[in-house]
Amino acid sequence: MDPSFHEARQRFTKPKPKHSGYKLTKFQRHLARNPYAKALATPVRRCPITGANLPSFFLQRFVLVSHPETGKPWFMPHGLDSKAPDTRDEASEGDYAELQSAEEQSSGTVDETTQDARTEQELESPTQDTPSRMEMSQEPAESAVKARKATKTGPTGYVLSRQALLQGFQELNSVYFNGYKKLLRMSSSGGTNLGAVLGSANWHSEMDAVVLELMRRRVFDALLFFAKKSGEEGRKYVVKCERWNDVKALKHRGCLLFLGLPEGATPDSVPQYAPPRLSVMDVGPVKLGSKLAVHNLHVLLGEERIARLRQESELLRDGSLFLLGRQATLNLQMLLWKLQGYMAWDQTQETSSADHESN
Repeated sequence: MDPSFHEARQRFTKPKPKHSGYKLTKFQRHLARNPYAKALATPVRRCPITGANLPSFFLQRFVLVSHPETGKPWFMPHGLDSKAPDTRDEASEGDYAELQSAEEQSSGTVDETTQDARTEQELESPTQDTPSRMEMSQEPAESAVKARKATKTGPTGYVLSRQALLQGFQELNSVYFNGYKKLLRMSSSGGTNLGAVLGSANWHSEMDAVVLELMRRRVFDALLFFAKKSGEEGRKYVVKCERWNDVKALKHRGCLLFLGLPEGATPDSVPQYAPPRLSVMDVGPVKLGSKLAVHNLHVLLGEERIARLRQESELLRDGSLFLLGRQATLNLQMLLWKLQGYMAWDQTQETSSADHESN
């Protein structure tokens, strides 16, 4: 019971480490920051319309909700109602936290990673003004407010995240006509009355446009948030590049964003090469991350949203090429990739779609 004895005995006792003693390799740290690896690591789900078994990141979730006035069931897209969709709910929260903690300990970037984590919390905070969920039926504004309080009446169903597929649900000559009726049939089990509910479920006639609008809105909100953080607080989430070769000298490379020619700019002051909707840039002989995705936001988001981005963000006002990077932007990088896949068309469809828009 002598205090001096116990003090001397415990003086050189090493405390338990706060984090795991396992030190991640450089490749593992890079993999934890890779948006494509995180997307591929999501649980595999099946699309009952196409029969495709893919990671859930490549599928669009739909749930049944009841109309606040009529009580009729409607299919509604799920997971697109936050500013920056967090894919960690589909992966393991514990694994992500362990990887992030080990990365901080091994790389010595605790302050930087913590700062990125706080930025993620600010972006996903429910206290910020977020656009209201698009109502599934064309009702007055008062009904739209009530629609957000709709209750879930059925389980989750998955559909391949392709705009062409959702359009096929409304085309008489398509093999996928009324394909939404197959949704959630695989989830029906036991003595539930799900079959009767699915028989009377409604599908929005322009669901493909609804999902596209929600995805574009999420990209716009998140990109504007990070651009303001970079411009006003000096963060390096979005970095302006004068030329394509300037990217090779920058660190924390995630993906490249091409916004097109700014208003009043001369061709000599901006990158002359205009990439397609999706392309890849080779940054040179590096061990990891030698390829960067290049997103043409002028095609992905449209001219109207690009004009709003330039108007509301001083950083994006004059530039044409920007680098998006760091840990906090992972969800935005994943959403850009998902939007690319959703808008993917084959060559014949792209030609017919372009002709239709020109008419």
